[in-house]
Amino acid sequence: MTSTAWRPPQELPFHWHVYDVGHLLPAGWAEALLDVAREHAVRRVFRPTMATAREVADARLPMHSVDGEVLRRAAPWTHQLYHGWFKELGERTVDEKLQETSSDNRALSLNIQDGITMRYPCHVDSNPMQGLLYLTSCTEETGGALVVARDRTARDVTAVDADAVRIYPTKGQLYFFDARRHAHYVEPLRRADAFRAVLTMNYYSPSCPETVRPAGLDEQLFGR
Repeated sequence: MTSTAWRPPQELPFHWHVYDVGHLLPAGWAEALLDVAREHAVRRVFRPTMATAREVADARLPMHSVDGEVLRRAAPWTHQLYHGWFKELGERTVDEKLQETSSDNRALSLNIQDGITMRYPCHVDSNPMQGLLYLTSCTEETGGALVVARDRTARDVTAVDADAVRIYPTKGQLYFFDARRHAHYVEPLRRADAFRAVLTMNYYSPSCPETVRPAGLDEQLFGR
């Protein structure tokens, strides 16, 4: 290839920022959240009815999660981090201030996968900054990778899988990324005894405010 045959693309490829924060959090933080999940997690069925979904029309996917309102009562320190230190860490990766959401449920969620039948739905984000704090580690052996399309035109899981980045998280890692233009999902686990848990955080910004959040998303995620 000669220098005249190729030019770098104008659009940035998908990228992410990782902070290793687990050792800086209070002792037993992950176990405490897993206890919250065991007591309060609710199973729902996701249907791709909103504009950000990237699933076939008749998809019905089970979801297992703890809503942000429950987390505020059962683990208030998660909201303190969301509004405080984690937000500050996220702002180090962007050129503008991040904005917190208007409700606890939109702010935080604790998402759970167990066994081999569950995966998190394929979608694009409406918010410009997604934060993920992992309570568990995943490997190629266990499955549970975050699968992100390189192709911005990918519209379903098959298209995502055709050319994807696979991220296998480690317990205690805090990820930040913008996936508004990259469809992504969480693949199923590969062992019946495998378990995956992640605390998710949504932030908006002056250039992408919460008003862009698609209709119907709240109803699908937490039944209202």
